[in-house]
Amino acid sequence: MLNGQDRAMPLVLLPGTLCDSRVFSSMIVALGVVNPIIGDLHGASSVAELAERLLAATPPRFALLGFSLGAIVALEIAARAPDRVAGLALMDCHMRDVPQDIHAARREVPRQARSAAALVGETLWPSYVAPRHRADEEMRSLVIAMAQDCPADAALLQTEVALSRVDSQPRLGTLNMPSLVLAGALDTIAPPEMQRALADGLPDARLVLIPDTGHFAPLEAPQACADAVRAWLARVDAASLSSDPDPTGGCMTDSNSKTVKAVDKAAGRMDDPRDVLQVERRDFTQLVPEDRPRVQSLRGFDDCYTDIVDYIIRCTHKIWDERDIGLIYTHYTHNCVVYGVLGTMYDRETIVRETIQRLVELPDRRGMATQVVWRGNDVDGFYTSHMTHGTGRHTEYGMWGKPTGRTFVTRTVADCMILENKIYKEWVIRDNMGLFVQLGIDPQAYAEQVARTKFEHGETMLELSENRRLLGQYPPESEADVSIAHNEGEAELLRWLHHIYNKRMFGKIHEIYAPTVQWHGPIMRELYGIAAVLQQTMRLVALMPDCAFVPQHICSVESEEGGVKYAVRWNLDGHHFGYGALGAPTGHRLFVMGVTHFHIIDGKIVDEWVLYDEFSMLVQVKLAQIQAAA
Repeated sequence: MLNGQDRAMPLVLLPGTLCDSRVFSSMIVALGVVNPIIGDLHGASSVAELAERLLAATPPRFALLGFSLGAIVALEIAARAPDRVAGLALMDCHMRDVPQDIHAARREVPRQARSAAALVGETLWPSYVAPRHRADEEMRSLVIAMAQDCPADAALLQTEVALSRVDSQPRLGTLNMPSLVLAGALDTIAPPEMQRALADGLPDARLVLIPDTGHFAPLEAPQACADAVRAWLARVDAASLSSDPDPTGGCMTDSNSKTVKAVDKAAGRMDDPRDVLQVERRDFTQLVPEDRPRVQSLRGFDDCYTDIVDYIIRCTHKIWDERDIGLIYTHYTHNCVVYGVLGTMYDRETIVRETIQRLVELPDRRGMATQVVWRGNDVDGFYTSHMTHGTGRHTEYGMWGKPTGRTFVTRTVADCMILENKIYKEWVIRDNMGLFVQLGIDPQAYAEQVARTKFEHGETMLELSENRRLLGQYPPESEADVSIAHNEGEAELLRWLHHIYNKRMFGKIHEIYAPTVQWHGPIMRELYGIAAVLQQTMRLVALMPDCAFVPQHICSVESEEGGVKYAVRWNLDGHHFGYGALGAPTGHRLFVMGVTHFHIIDGKIVDEWVLYDEFSMLVQVKLAQIQAAA
C-alpha cells in the first residue's frame, strides 16, 4: 500500500481522485525529497475506511500531505490520530460535507462517462486547471494517463469516498500540528474563500494561494508548491526536535539557553522564516551577532552567517565599512553581472575597482541597513532586496572633481541573487541626483560630462517605436500579469500597481493607501498623506506620459511590526514627453530602473520607499542630444 521513505521524519503523500504519484512528481523533484511514502486511495468506499487502512500502514509518526481527495483523507487521519501526524499539509482541500440532495447527481457523473479517461480528460478537465493551462496537452495527457492506470472501479469508489466526508470545520481547532493550506488562487472546486476559512480554523497554519493556478496546483505550479512545502517541512522538523525527549532535542542553544530550532542541512530546507532577523527594530550589533547560532539552512555559506539577512548585512558592512574589499572575491562570482542606473558591470574585478574608487572619494561613508526583504532557500538560491542609508562627507578629489566638504545622506537599494555564499547577479539603484544636490555638484554639467564619455566609448540611445503598453488601438490590458507573484498578497499588489501605472487610474491611490501613509522618495523626499503619494506618483508618469510599468521581481516577508513588507523591482520605459525635473520635453527615449518597498497592514499601504535616479534619466537625455548632433 505504501512505498519506502528516506526522511528522518517520514513524509506521506496522498494523491487526488484518479491520480497516483505522478501528480506529485515535478513537485518532488523541485523539493529534493527522496522516496516519499505514497498512499494508496483505492479499494475503499469511505473516508473513514481509507483513514484506518492508511494509519495501519504508516510509520508511528509522520508528516502528512494530501491533495484534493487525498487532503480530505488527510484531514480525517489527523483528526483520528493527531499524536501521530507531526505536520499536516492540505492542497486544494474541500473541507465541507456534500449535501444529501446532490449525492445521486454526483454518482451519475462517473456512471455516465465512457471511461475514467473521458471523465477527467473531457468532463472534468476545464474545472481542473486555470484557463492558461487548459490548452496544455502534456498536462492533460498526464491526467488522463493516471486515470487510465487506476483500477476499473476507482471512479465509482472514490466518488463514494468523496460523498462520505464530514464537515471538518468543527474539529479544525483540535489539530495543533504545524499546518500548510495551499491552493490555486483560481481553484473553482476548492475556492480561495474556503482555503482562508480552513487556514483560519487550524491553530498553526500558513496559507499559500498561488496566482494563475487552478485545482491541480502540484501540476500547474510545482516550484511554488515545493517552496511552500519546504518551508512547512522545516517547521515540522523544528517542532519535532523541540518535543524530543532529549533536553536539547538535538537543537543548538544560545548564550541565554534559549532553544534554537535546528535545520536539515542535507535537505537544504529553510527553517521558519519568522526566525530570520529583521532589520528595522534592531541595533547593528544585534544584526551581526557574535554568539547567535545558525537558524537557517545556509549550505555553502561562511560559518559566521546565521541567516540570509545576517549574510547580506554583515558582508556589506565588512566590504564597505571595514574596507575588506577583498571579500568581494569570496562573495561574488567571477562573472557576476551588476546592473546599475548608469551602466552595467560584467565581472568581479570591475566591482572591486569601482568599490575602491568610491570609498576613496567618500572615505568616511557609512551604510546603515534600513530593511531587507527576501525570499528563497539554499537549494534554489536566495533573493534579497537590501535598502540602506549612506551618510558621509565629500573630502577627496575624484570623478566629481574638487571635494566640496559637504555632508550627505542618500538612499540605495541593492537586489541580489545569491547561491552558496556568492552573489551572482545584482541590481543597484542609487539616488545619484540626491547626492549631487547635497554636495553642490551641478547635475546638468556633470550629466553632460558622463553622457559625452559614454558617447565616446560607443554607447548610444536605442530608439524603440513603442513599448507595447498599448497593442495597436486597444486600451491597456485590463488584467495585470501576476506570474511573478508567489502568493496572493504579492499578486494583489501587482494588480494595484498595474491599475495605477499602466491603466492610469490614479484614483486607486485613495483606496489602497492609509490616510497616515509616509512616502520616502528620491532626493531624500519625506512626505506624508495620500495627496502627497498621488502627486509624486503622477509626477513620475508625467515625465514619461507614454511609459509602460513592468514589474521584474517581487518578494515579501511577514513584518514583526505587523502586516507584510514587500519589495518590487520594476522598469519604466517611455519617452520624455512631459515637463518636470528634466526640463522641457525633448522626446527622447527614457528607461528607468527602480525598486519600491511597501509596508501593508490590513490591506492599506502605510509606508512606501520608492527609489529611482533622476540623474540617470538626465544622462540619457544628454546622450540622446549628443547623438542627434553628431
